[in-house]
Amino acid sequence: MSRAAPRYARDRDLSLAQAFAIFSRELPPKFLFAHLFAWLGYRLWLLGQGDVGLADLIPLIAIPLAHPFVEWLIHVFVLHHRPRRLFAGLLGEHGLRWDYHAARYHRLHHRDPWDLRFVLMPLPAMIFGLSSAAAGIWLIAPRPGVLATAMIVVASAALYYEWIHFLVHTSYRPQGWFYRRQWRFHRLHHYKNERYWMGVTRHLGDVVLGTMPAPESVESSKTARTLGLEGSLGER
Repeated sequence: MSRAAPRYARDRDLSLAQAFAIFSRELPPKFLFAHLFAWLGYRLWLLGQGDVGLADLIPLIAIPLAHPFVEWLIHVFVLHHRPRRLFAGLLGEHGLRWDYHAARYHRLHHRDPWDLRFVLMPLPAMIFGLSSAAAGIWLIAPRPGVLATAMIVVASAALYYEWIHFLVHTSYRPQGWFYRRQWRFHRLHHYKNERYWMGVTRHLGDVVLGTMPAPESVESSKTARTLGLEGSLGER
């Protein structure tokens, strides 16, 4: 999917500032920052028009509560999607191939977790996800200000997810207990067993949905790098 040379951030003494400098040069974070600031500007303009009320609290509470489960569902059912053949025989010998662009990227990410080319969400998938979120919230938001507030929270959550995921795949060493926990569980997902620890920034989804076992109780998986698929991208 990419013929560019692999890129890594594995300097022995990589600082947080150096890691952020690398992160901020990537296109997906630039897009997310622009997206976030655009919604912030729009929300401030609406505030000046008097568009504010108690309903603004709804996305501030509901989205953070839903976020760990959304993160879990996307990881399990989109990123770890296994390609399928549909309508074999009806549409030729092999039928129609059903796969996701983001899932193909994610397989490459598992093959070489240190390669920064495949750490961040592909931009088309990011645009689709944010557009879908905006459309869905627009349908139920009682006024534009609530939509803008909700999208600020969504964009912030997406940016936080991308930053933490990026940081875990650099050589920066955890300093605080909170990030150390995120770092440990995501490393276990990549190097211990790909079926567990599906959350990246938060793990309530793992706890509730049964993918948060004690690490010592889990056998090391032989398919953590391949996700159990043949070929470099699971073409078969």
